[in-house]
Amino acid sequence: MKSVARMELQPGMTLGEDVTYQDTTLFCAGTVLTQNIIDRLKRYSIMCVTVMEDIDLAVTHYQRLRCLGDFKAFEQKHAQSLARYKQLILNFANSGAPIPSGALLDIYQEMRSTYASGAVLLDYLYNLIPNEDELTFNHCLNSALLAGVFAEWGDMPEAEQTNLILCGFYYDIGKIKLPYELLWKPDRLTQTEFEIVKNHPALGWAMLGNTGLDPRIQEAVLMHHERMDGSGYPMQLKGSEINHYARYIGLIDTYIAMASPRPHRSALTPLQILGHLESDMAKYDAALLMPLMRRIADAQIGFCVQLSDESVWEVLIIHPDRLSRPILKNEDSQILNLKERPDLEILKMI
Repeated sequence: MKSVARMELQPGMTLGEDVTYQDTTLFCAGTVLTQNIIDRLKRYSIMCVTVMEDIDLAVTHYQRLRCLGDFKAFEQKHAQSLARYKQLILNFANSGAPIPSGALLDIYQEMRSTYASGAVLLDYLYNLIPNEDELTFNHCLNSALLAGVFAEWGDMPEAEQTNLILCGFYYDIGKIKLPYELLWKPDRLTQTEFEIVKNHPALGWAMLGNTGLDPRIQEAVLMHHERMDGSGYPMQLKGSEINHYARYIGLIDTYIAMASPRPHRSALTPLQILGHLESDMAKYDAALLMPLMRRIADAQIGFCVQLSDESVWEVLIIHPDRLSRPILKNEDSQILNLKERPDLEILKMI
């Protein structure tokens, strides 16, 4: 809330505190100002009143977050970084101009200064409104940011962290060779269309072939859709045949794809994403996946979620053996154990 001089009041503002005159309440807190009310304040010589700010009126976490200066700074820097990243990649694709890895890392470091921790980044990414005209570039920028978080959580040496972040920037570069309408088709792809899309790892690998980039990064570009059980593409590699960076990028790509809205669905919450990962454990490197999943799950404690029955609960306790089905608490201090309620699903964060 803030104090506002009467002369600066505008219709539509909401009083944050009662307005009194000679021990009589003229208007109660919560009153929405009209021009008539403002004129009455003038007649009573009321010089200053307290009004609510946007954050005082916010009901959901999404609304509150969008009022915060830190999130606004992140959002603004993200838009600027996205434009710079896109230009670097298009210059390379159109003219063969080398991609300066240092410039990509500068983008990362500038973005890293806008969020305090990995948990904060997960929250920001879930609530970020994507630029629908730049989805491929947006996807890669967000993947590079998440790669930095996963590298920190995995206690990677600094040089390895740098390589993984660069993998995030580079791994989907082949998609710019594919038709936009095919990549972001709202309906399910036909088998023929899917086979075309599956070419993007090889296209990206070929594009980077003569750039002098670390061969392990180039391999990650080629292998990021390979899966530990051999169900991936393009080579159906298994287990240790898959590049170490590619195993991380496979996880990051999956997370960012699910955390981003699509024409047929809203962005999935981190707990929903964990549920999908739990059901597909054989596809990923468990030694990498489990510690990351625990960090993601722990970051959800204290957030509120809406369930499939439209009830709203706060995440209270994470089950170590079922991370996506926590114990919840509502405003009446009732407890709900999602692990024991398979009929209920988390739909969104509130």
